[in-house]
Amino acid sequence: MALLAAVFLAALLPQRPEIVAGATCAVLVQVALARAWCEVYRLRWLLFILALFSVTVWSVLAQGPTPLFWRVSRESLAFGCATFLKLGTMMLAGLVLMATAPVEELFRGLVKLKLPFAAAFAFALALRWVPDIFLTAQRVKEAQEARGLVWEEGGPLTRLKRHLPLLVPIFLLTLRRSQTMAWALESRGFQMRPGRTYLLELRLTSRDWLALGLAGAILGFFISLHLLGLDTIPGLKL
Repeated sequence: MALLAAVFLAALLPQRPEIVAGATCAVLVQVALARAWCEVYRLRWLLFILALFSVTVWSVLAQGPTPLFWRVSRESLAFGCATFLKLGTMMLAGLVLMATAPVEELFRGLVKLKLPFAAAFAFALALRWVPDIFLTAQRVKEAQEARGLVWEEGGPLTRLKRHLPLLVPIFLLTLRRSQTMAWALESRGFQMRPGRTYLLELRLTSRDWLALGLAGAILGFFISLHLLGLDTIPGLKL
C-alpha cells in the first residue's frame, strides 16, 4: 500500500510525459516482478480507450504557444499523453497490488494501520466481491445465450443495448447475496466484542524495507523535480 501511494504521488506531480514515463517504467518493473502481464493484457482495450480519450480531450482543451493543427498545440498534445500515462500508471499500480496481495493481508494491514475494523472489513469484502460480480454477469449472459439471444449481431450500439438488460438480474442477484452475507455476519455476532484476535500476523522483513527505501528514493526524486519546476510544460495553459 505504501508503494501504491508512492506511485500515485510520483505519477500525479509532473506534467511532462517523459518524466511521467519514469513512473510508468517503475510500475512496469513491478508488473514484471509480479508476473502480472496476463492481467495487463486483459486491460488492453481499456487502456487503448483511455489513451484515445485522454490524448484527444486534453489536446483540445489545453492550450500552448506552439500550434500544430486546429486547436492542438505541441504543449497540449504532450499534456494529453502525460495524462494518459498518469491514469494508466495508477491503474497498473492498483492491478499489481490486487495481483500480489491477498485480500486477507490487505485487511490485516489496514487494521494494523489503525483503520476501524468495520471499515477494513467492508473494504476487503468489496474487493472479494469484484470477481463474484463478474462471475454473476457471465452466468446471466450464458443463461440468456441458452435462451437464444445472440450478442454479436448488429452494430456496436445494438450490441450495447442487448447488454443493458443484464444490469437488472446482476443487481438483484448481488443484492440478494449481500442480504445473505448480512444475515450470516449477524448470526455470528459481528462486532459483538470490541477486541478481536487474528490468525494472520504481518511483519516487515528486510525485503520489505528495501522496497520501501527504493520507493522513498524514487518519490523524493520526483518531488525534487517538482519543487525545482523541471517537470512542468513551459507555456501550457489549462
